[in-house]
Amino acid sequence: MAKAKVLNGKDFMIFMGGKATALSTSHKLTLSAETSDAASKDDGMWDESVVTKMSWEASTEALVSADPEVESFDTMYDKFIAGEPVGVVLGIPANLSNDGVPEQGWSSPATKQSQIYYSGKALITTLERTDAKGSNSSMTVSLRGQGKLDKKTGAGGYALKSPVVPSVQEKVNEKEVE
Repeated sequence: MAKAKVLNGKDFMIFMGGKATALSTSHKLTLSAETSDAASKDDGMWDESVVTKMSWEASTEALVSADPEVESFDTMYDKFIAGEPVGVVLGIPANLSNDGVPEQGWSSPATKQSQIYYSGKALITTLERTDAKGSNSSMTVSLRGQGKLDKKTGAGGYALKSPVVPSVQEKVNEKEVE
């Protein structure tokens, strides 16, 4: 058996509303399970538990972009203020490249045949921005899952041709999280 390949952290991205978060520096996905005591006298001195609830959270740290057409602080602010769940897709972009952002932008993993990714709906629970003298503006976005985070496999055939037409990609991601 060949040695397992390590996934480079730069390759994992969060897409919200069909777009990758611009200028991201890190992402985090946390899955949690709450348990309840299920021990009885039959278990002797050993404890036993059962899972009673599951939840998930995700976050991204990014540099703030001055470009109004990308997914950055201003678009996150609008989503935060709306207080509505947003479609979230987490995974490796379908058009992954080591040469930087492709001309058409990053494509959701849902658009690549056999690409594994995770999708669900989430609320933006924290939106933080830091602007220090002499440093780049940065932001942190925290998401709390609303319902199940599904593990899926991309169907392919939905890659965007232009960054000006996000509606096609948004429709794909909306279908993926329903």
